[in-house]
This record gives sequence, structure tokens and C-alpha cells, in this order.
Amino acid sequence: MTGAVMNNVLVCVTVFWTAWGGHAWALEGGDAAHVVRELHESITAMMKNGDALGYEGRYQTIAPVIDQTHDLDRIARLVAGRHWKQFTEAQRDAFVQTFRDLSVSTYAGRFKTYGGERFDVLSEQPLPRGARTLVTGHFVKADGERMTFHYIVHPVRDQWKIINISVNGVSDVALKRAEYGAILKQDGLPTLLQRLRDQIQDHARGL
Repeated sequence: MTGAVMNNVLVCVTVFWTAWGGHAWALEGGDAAHVVRELHESITAMMKNGDALGYEGRYQTIAPVIDQTHDLDRIARLVAGRHWKQFTEAQRDAFVQTFRDLSVSTYAGRFKTYGGERFDVLSEQPLPRGARTLVTGHFVKADGERMTFHYIVHPVRDQWKIINISVNGVSDVALKRAEYGAILKQDGLPTLLQRLRDQIQDHARGL
């Protein structure tokens, strides 16, 4: 990643956390942390059967969970940033579908096996803008190392959905928005889509 892109990443991270930091809000009929627990439980179950499932089996197992717990349409628009308005309807559909496939393949490729790891949900806080809530959790590795996860969730009709995940303070949406924006500006959407497809193939090959 070039220095210019890295600077954009840091700026985006700061902007996202400044805009979305805050206090608590609850969707009537269920707590916001429930969707995060559902994701964690599904990932853990997949990991426990990871070797038997193989990559393709893990992909098929986790795909409906990602569709259920993530607002992928909204996330795709966020990471595309200002370029979203320039896409045609067909280009938007292609970008959302490719981004969805990449999101699923990332989970299937990274969470392969189980060695005693666990997820803990620690808290949820409402955010000051809109009806968003911040859910905080830990991923505890087998050796005891902890990674802190922050999930921003918002209501979509009658359920909560994830729209951003930060790991140890680094926002995934902000990182992708900076990275994808640089590619879109310099090389255009066809190049970006191909790079995302290449990443999907890398996950399938275990890279």
C-alpha cells in the first residue's frame, strides 16, 4: 500500500470513529448484541468442522449467516464512497455481488480450524447519530491472546445488521474505502472487480 493510500486510510478511520462514536439505543424486540452472538456462534461451529467441510463447505455454511447478519448492500455503498453515484445500475449490482462473495470467502478462508478459540461479547452502547449501536467483543486465541472487535450495527426493517467491524481499533470499512477509492480513481471499476475476484481465489487456495 502506498504512502498516499495509507494516509487516506488513517483519515478515513478517524472520520468513521468520530462520526459513529456514542451512547445506547435498543431495537424493540431484541438486543443489538444478539446479531453479533449469532455470527460468533456460527463461526465457532464452522471452525469446529472446518477440516471436514473444506473451503467450499465452509463457504456454503457461512454464506447464509453473513447474508443474515451483515447489511452487505449498505456496506458496499459505504466502501465505494463517492464513486457509488457514478456506477450504473448494472455496475452497482456487479460490485455488490462481488463484494458479497469476497466477504463470505474471507470468513471461509480465515476461520479454518478450531483450537479452543472463543468469542466474548462484552458490551453494547448506543451511538449518537441515527439508530446505530456499538457492540464490543473479544476474540480469544488458543494461546490466550485477545483481539478486540467493535461492531457497528443498525436496524434494517425489524432486525439488527452489522455495517462495520473494527479489529483492534482499525475500521474495515475505512480501510476498504481508502483502498478501493484509490483503485477506482486510477484504474476504474473493472480493475477493482478483478482484484476482488483475485482475492476470492486466494482465499479458496488457502493463501
